[in-house]
Parts: sequence; structure tokens; C-alpha cells
Amino acid sequence: MRRLWAQRAHVSTKGTNRAPSDTGAPRGGARGRALGGARGRALGGLSGAVSLMVSLTVSLASGCTSCSITSDTSPYFGTTERRGKDLHTFYVNNGGEPEYLDPGMAHDTASTSLILSLFEGLVTYGPDAEPTPGVATSWDQTPDNRMFRFHLRDDAKWSDGKPVTAHDFEYAWKRVLDPKTASQSASSLYPLANGEDYNLGRLKAPKDEAPLLRDPASGAIEVSKVEKGRHLRVLARSPMKVKASIAPFDDVPSGAARLTYDPPNPKTQAPESMTVDGAPRTASDGAWKGKEVQVLERLAPVQCNDEDDYFYRVALGDRRAVLPGCVLADAGAKQTFALVTDLERVPTFKGDAAPPGQVGKPLGFVDASLLVDDASAVGVRATDDRTLEVELKGPTPYFIDLACAPTLFPVRRDVIEKFVARGEPDLWTRPENMISNGTYMLDEWKFRYEIRMKRNPHHRLFDKLKIHNVVELEVEEQIATMNLYQAGEIDYIGENQALPNDYIKYLSTKKDFKKTDYLATYWYELNTKRAPTDNVLVRRALNLAVDKKQLVDKVVLGGQAPATHYVPDLTGLGYAARVEADRAKGADPFVSADATFNPEKARALLVEAGYKVVPEGDGFRADGFPPLEILYNTSEGHKKIAVALQDMWKRHLGISVTLRNEEWKVMLKNVRDRNFQVVRFGWVGDYNHPNTYLDTFLSLNPNNRTGWASADFDALLARAASTPDAAESIGLYREAEKMAVDAMPKIPLYFYTKLTMLKPWVKGFHFNVRNEQLVRYLWIDEGWQTNSNNDPAFALEAFPKAGTY
Repeated sequence: MRRLWAQRAHVSTKGTNRAPSDTGAPRGGARGRALGGARGRALGGLSGAVSLMVSLTVSLASGCTSCSITSDTSPYFGTTERRGKDLHTFYVNNGGEPEYLDPGMAHDTASTSLILSLFEGLVTYGPDAEPTPGVATSWDQTPDNRMFRFHLRDDAKWSDGKPVTAHDFEYAWKRVLDPKTASQSASSLYPLANGEDYNLGRLKAPKDEAPLLRDPASGAIEVSKVEKGRHLRVLARSPMKVKASIAPFDDVPSGAARLTYDPPNPKTQAPESMTVDGAPRTASDGAWKGKEVQVLERLAPVQCNDEDDYFYRVALGDRRAVLPGCVLADAGAKQTFALVTDLERVPTFKGDAAPPGQVGKPLGFVDASLLVDDASAVGVRATDDRTLEVELKGPTPYFIDLACAPTLFPVRRDVIEKFVARGEPDLWTRPENMISNGTYMLDEWKFRYEIRMKRNPHHRLFDKLKIHNVVELEVEEQIATMNLYQAGEIDYIGENQALPNDYIKYLSTKKDFKKTDYLATYWYELNTKRAPTDNVLVRRALNLAVDKKQLVDKVVLGGQAPATHYVPDLTGLGYAARVEADRAKGADPFVSADATFNPEKARALLVEAGYKVVPEGDGFRADGFPPLEILYNTSEGHKKIAVALQDMWKRHLGISVTLRNEEWKVMLKNVRDRNFQVVRFGWVGDYNHPNTYLDTFLSLNPNNRTGWASADFDALLARAASTPDAAESIGLYREAEKMAVDAMPKIPLYFYTKLTMLKPWVKGFHFNVRNEQLVRYLWIDEGWQTNSNNDPAFALEAFPKAGTY
């Protein structure tokens, strides 16, 4: 589940691809809210703080001249007395309203930080982000990391007392991949055998014996039959509507490997165009445009607009022609036919490394209404209540780490599907309806105010938990959050909120200030389907015109590392070691002059893109360059970064830039609709491996919001994922990252550090590279002044050595 971080911008306020603050923007973004409204609600709900508005008692050498100073001599920020609060209740700011509390739908940190307490997977995070037993107590695996067998504990219970079973996991994983679910985090389960094909609607089976037709345009001549339940892969559909007026081909162009197709653009009055291997095709035949054609067969592969595609033979009445798939669209016909072939690999769940079957020729056409989605061919199955078997499509060294992520948590079919049947699929996560299996359960949810959780009485750790209740506030504003912390109304700033930039220098002198590096990247995403950011030269120019060192040193102020690429250097499973080795050899592709701040080169790229850059006053003017708009979710920090880039692009390139801020949820919708030019996002790794960042660039990944697609990149990433040698695999991931950086659909700005404040009485809290802190390990120490113990609330279980599958 990838985390779009919504609020974690290490700047005055945060936001990232998963949610609010430095939070959750995810798989990003911070949620904006009116300062007064959020602040009033949050304060009003806390003990004795109905009208409290504690002003920040900070004075900065950097310039807070209007702030007063009180208790400046204290080694801690704010009160060190926890008055009027229950010893077993933990108060924290979540940074904003979660988008979902559904593990299969959540992809932002504002949601997942709550879900980690409400649900539990096969594996869970330890205090130092190490995998520890969750619902599973052990597992077996093959040497090639391709098959796993998990053994579930007998005492795993849902919050209503029913047992958690392997069937709950199988249902949950297949639900995430089900096309009808439309989960933004489905790609996390693409490592499962046939998981991607199922999610993309290509994995089908006849619900009964079905006629197999030669083609849908020749009187429906039956070739044979396909039996009920046969595993099929859909290659194409018929009929389709022709989008182009450019004349179709008589046959596949000889040797054609790449083509581009651009529809007419009414705004710019650019005409429709097509090129084949760079040569323009000007012939026009308007008789085909808008017509419904029958697809007769799939022919040679081709890349169209950098995406994998094929030529198809089509029929319009008695006429036959050849068209690429990129000029064909769904015709909306009442009856459609699917061109099918046998599935390449059907999971066997056997420990041998059986090769995939032969990719057969297309079998023929089947009436699509006779086919159903074939979840049975997805690589996960429960063999009994306590055993879950997993077959992956290739070696996946990070799978145990991935199993800790909320996307792989179990959910109950009987709980969810009764609401789906009523047409209210989201209501199952309301407090009165939710059944969960985590250490805590949902107690109360006051919209945009606070969420309360209490211990799950049926969880095995019930008696060991020292925190019995959790109060999660939803305050997006950083200053308001600091007011609450200073007054002792919250114990922790929260994983999804950041410190105000202007106060970091002062706060860093305090004992309760905490700083750590972690697996997250702050970037700007560019709409590659709209001018001028559809031009790779423009995208590269925008990147080279950003002084990222100045950005982190003067604006963000959190000690972040400027980023010239997408994967944090500290990423595990061989990536960090490869970075170190490349730099020792002087071979790191991301530290060259072409990767770092270079405004002169940036201007040259703009000129090459067709925009003349001329001196004007003390700066420049880019002739003919249209205004750009930066979209960001409401947050002081995101705004400061946007203003900084607005200034840099104006000074170094002569480009006019406007700013637009929106609440997190509103921004997410506009981004999904591609209603943006440049948008602030970030990404928190779901697992400690470069794939969690790089698969957001895949052509069909729902988290690829830029519109950029490259068949070469997709193929290289697939090759990296299927390479069993770990060092060779990491090398391929680095090559794929370089390919993405060269295309620059996202501008990397910096790698995150977590800057936060934690009250000294909070124990069991271990900062780690994930920035994940499970409440289960925490406890409140009344004698913290004399007690240095920071052990977790209870002794942890450990997994035994993996068995042989």
C-alpha cells in the first residue's frame, strides 16, 4: 500500500503522497483545513483546554520578533508535568482526517497510521521496524523467495471473538486485486502470480461451457468450446470504436517498432498526427473515424506513445484494415467479445521451480458476458483455517517486509459484503460496524475532530498492553499542534505532522526534540499529458533550475538530503550498499553535473524545447512559455516549498508560476482526474526495497498520476523483479531508476528526515527508518525523571528460522 504522503513536508507544514502534514499523502498528501476551525475543534476536545490558546513561547534568532519567551531555560519544550490524564491513555495528533480506515483501500499515511493499530497482518513491525510475529507464528519458503507457506496462530481473534483464519487473508488479498474494488494500493499485490492480470481485468474463466468463435464478424462461426472454469487471458475485445481519422494500414508496416498518435488539440489548433518509427503518416480516411469495428485478430507488437501495444486486424462491414490499439476505444456495445488465450502459468503451490507454460496462440473469441473474473488463478490460497500458501510470479526478497503493510491485512467477507450488497461499501468502517483484529478497536470517530480507539478485548496482547486507550486528534496546522504539545495536551506530535520550520532551530536545542532519517522522498509530479510538461526537455529544465541544497538549508530546515533521484540512499536489501559502491568507483549516475542544480543548462534545455530564453532586467524571460500552476495540499510547509520553486523558476528560467492549494481529499480527486500541471507529493516506502518507489512509474500502476509511460521501463523493472541474484537485481533497479530520472515525470526534491517532539514520559518508542510507531509497544512512565528504561511494554516474540517449503 503505498503511502502517499500527505502532510509530511519538512517545511513549515507538511504534506506528502499520503496524507496530511508530513503525513499521508500514497500510497501522499496533506489535508488542508482552515486554521481557526481545525484549531478550535482540536482544542475543544481535550481535557480542560476548551478555550486554551497557548502561544508558542519561542524566540528565534532567525526572526520571530513578535514571540514572547517563557520557560526558555527549561531543557524541554513546554510542560513536563502530565496533569489530569489517565496513565493508560495516549494522546497524539494524526495530522488530519483519514481517507479510509479500510486496509484494502488506504494509501495515505493519515489512514495507515491508524490501521496499524486497528488491524494486524501475518507479520507486524517491531519497535525497530523489524518483522515480528503477527497472526502468523512461522513460515516456510523456497530458496528462490517465490513460494511461502504461513502458519497462523490458534488464538488470533476478531474484535467480536470469532477466529481469524487463513481464508480471511485470501479474501482480503483477492478483494484488493478485484477490479471492482478499485483499490489504489492494488499494485502492492502484483508480486502474486497472476495478481496484475486479475487486477487489470484480463484474467477470466467461462462461468459455463462457452462457444469459442473464429471471429465476431463472420457469422459467429463456432470453432469449438471452452469448458467451464478454464483459465483464460484476455488479449483484446471487440467491437471497438476508431478514434483516428488517419487512414488505417492495409497490413502491419514492415519492421514497425514504435509509433506515436496525437489527436487534434482544439486549444492549440494542432492537427491530428501519427508517426511510424519517426516518419509522419499523412493519409486520411475520415470514413473510419467514430465507427464501430470488429477486431478480427491480434497481430505484431508495437509501442504506441511509449506503451506496449499491438496492431489489430479490424473489419468495417466488408472492409478489412490494420490499426494500432492506441487508436481504438471501448465502443460501449451491448454485446462484446473477448479474444482469449490460455493462461501462461496457473499456480501449483508446489515447491518446485516449474517453468511457465508456453504462451499459446489466441484461441478465438468468447462472448464476454459468458466470462467472469478468475480469482482462483491468483497466487494465494488457504488450505485450511491455519495455513496460507502464497505463490509469487518471481523472486521477491522483500515479501516478508511487504506482509507488514496494511494492504495485506485481513478483512472479513461477512462484515464487508453486507454493506456492499446495500450499496454502502464504506460504512463497514464506522465505529458501530467495524470488526477488526488489531490490538485496538475503533471506539469513536468525530469527523475532522478526533478518533478514539480502545483495547481489543479478544486480542492475545490485551493484558500486556500498557496503553488502553488512544486519542488521535485531527489537527492539520503545525502551530496549533505545537500549542497542544507545549501545554501537555498531547504526548507526541504524531507521525503525520511536522514541526514549523521557523521554530526548528530553537526546538532542536530541547531534549524532547527527535530527529531521524527514514524511507520517504518528497517530489513534484508533472502532468506529461499537457503542454508544456509533456516535453521531456521542459521537465529536465524545471528540475535543473531548482537549487535543492538551498531549498533544504533555507526553506525546509530539517537537515534533509537534497534528492537527485527517487529511491532514498538508505534503502535496504542491497540498495544502500550499491549506492556506496557506485560512489566509491565514481560511477553514481545521480551525482553528475546533469543531475544537480545547473540553471545555465536548464535555460539551454528550454531553448532546445522551442522557448527562447532572453535576459530581462535582473533575470530572464522565456518567450512563449505558458504559465505553470503548482498544486499543493493545504499546509504552511508545502506552501513555502511551492513559493521557493515559484521564485527559482522565475529567476532562473523566466517562467511565470501560480499557486493553488486544496484540502487533501479534494487535491487527490483532481490529481486522479489529471486536473493539474505540477503537484506536490511524496512517497513513504511500504517496504524496504527500491521497488516500492519505482513501481509508481509503471504504465498501468494506479499511483502513476503523471501519465508518463515507458514499455522499456516496464520491461526493465519486470526483469529486475524476476532476477534471482540479489546484486544483479539491484543493479537493474538502479538502471530503471536512471531511465525514470532521464524522463523526469517527477522532480525529486529531498529525502525525508523526521523531526518531531516526544514527551519524556513516553517509553517504548524507538525511532526507525520506517517512521512507524505501533502504540502497542508504548507506555507512560510516571517516574521518567529517574528511570532510563525505554524497553517496549512487553517482551516481543521472535520468528523461528524459516522452514523449507
